[in-house]
Amino acid sequence: MSEDGVLLRVRVNPLELLEADEAYATLLQRSATAESILEYLCAFDVPCDVPALIGRYREIGNESPALVAAPAEKQILDKLVSPLRHAKGSYMLGNYLGTISLCGMVSEMLAILLFDISEIYVNGAPMTEATQAALFGSRFERLGQERRVKILHGYGLIDDGVKASFDLVRTKRARYLHHWSQEHHTLAKDARECYHAAFGVFVFVLGQDVRDGMLIFRPQFVKYLQRQGLLAKPGEGANAPTS
Repeated sequence: MSEDGVLLRVRVNPLELLEADEAYATLLQRSATAESILEYLCAFDVPCDVPALIGRYREIGNESPALVAAPAEKQILDKLVSPLRHAKGSYMLGNYLGTISLCGMVSEMLAILLFDISEIYVNGAPMTEATQAALFGSRFERLGQERRVKILHGYGLIDDGVKASFDLVRTKRARYLHHWSQEHHTLAKDARECYHAAFGVFVFVLGQDVRDGMLIFRPQFVKYLQRQGLLAKPGEGANAPTS
């Protein structure tokens, strides 16, 4: 109740998992369980029982084509695969803003990776950081995402469809993460769209394909993997197995 006597509905201890707090756990005479932790992790007013979690997993998880395998390289796993996995997991928990935010990060990393592996030449010489600064005003990595995507499109490294996917993630992320006025009526739908757009760009950058039981990547990405020591001829060693 407020000072003028008006009733106000509140959520008590909205940031606390009481069973995990030692003092409260002792007072309540109960400890945190997998169920109570899961309930804490789920968004407010979102069902967190197993069928509901599986339902949301299936709702977002119809990737096409499926990601058959991902190179076990630290940067790829840390900056692309794990964030996409957590974006999917966030959707399962009803954390749709988390999904959109993580997809925004993945999209930015993909733009930078694609530029780095594309071997762009200027006047017959590979583009350097100094050349980037002279042409773009700063290193490509330091540019805003909108400018990065325009450069990728201008150099013919992405087509209109991939550019549209990049732009979808960027604009939806900006609306939800920067504008107080943005309503949440279509938040779940927008989260799904961001996830599938980011996933599609991910598959495009890797150039993933499966032919005759072999995993195929775009040549530029193969060279990146070679520089990381992840590829080896049959019978030779490598830092991680690949196909």
